[in-house]
Amino acid sequence: MPHPRPWSLLTDAEWSLLAPHLPLTGPGRPIANPRARLDAIFQAVTSTLPWRHTRSAHAPTDTIHRTFRRWAHAGLWSRLLKLAARRRAPGTLRRLVDWLAACHRRTYRILGLPVLALARRLNLPQALPGPSWMLPDPDLSEMVHRAVKWLLTQPLTRASIPYLRTCRALLRTAGGRARIHPSLIPA
Repeated sequence: MPHPRPWSLLTDAEWSLLAPHLPLTGPGRPIANPRARLDAIFQAVTSTLPWRHTRSAHAPTDTIHRTFRRWAHAGLWSRLLKLAARRRAPGTLRRLVDWLAACHRRTYRILGLPVLALARRLNLPQALPGPSWMLPDPDLSEMVHRAVKWLLTQPLTRASIPYLRTCRALLRTAGGRARIHPSLIPA
C-alpha cells in the first residue's frame, strides 16, 4: 500500500470539489470559516494524536471535534469516500482518498458496523480501523446465515455436518476479534 498523503492545506481545486457537499450550518448558525474547519479536521485525523491534543488557530479543539461528529452523523464522510472511490472520480478528489479514509476510519466508534461494511464494499482497506481479517464482516455473516438457513431446509444427514461446522467457523471469523493490538491499528 502506498504511503498516505501527508497533511497540507486544501488547494482551491480541492476546496471547490468538497464545498458543495458540506453542511455549512451548525445547529442554528452558519460555520464562520468552513474551509479552515475542514482543514483542521483533516489535520487532526491524519495525525496520530488524539483529538484533545490537536490545535487549530481557527477554532477550539472541541468545536472541531463536534463538527467532525455532526458531519459523521450526517453521513458526510461516507458520501465523500464513495465519491472519491468511484472509477471516474476527478483526480483532485482521488488525491483526497487518504484523508477521507482517515475520517471514515475515525467514524467507526460513532457509527459502528456500517462503516466497516462500506469500506469493504469500496475495497478501501485504508478506511478500516484495523486489519480486515480481525474486524467484523457483516456481509460474510449475512451470506453464512443464508447458507445455514438453506441447509436447515434440507433433510439433515451425516454429510451436512461438515458444512454446518464450516458455517460455524465462518461465523466466528465474521464476528471479528474481541481485541486488536494497538500496534495493528492504523494511525
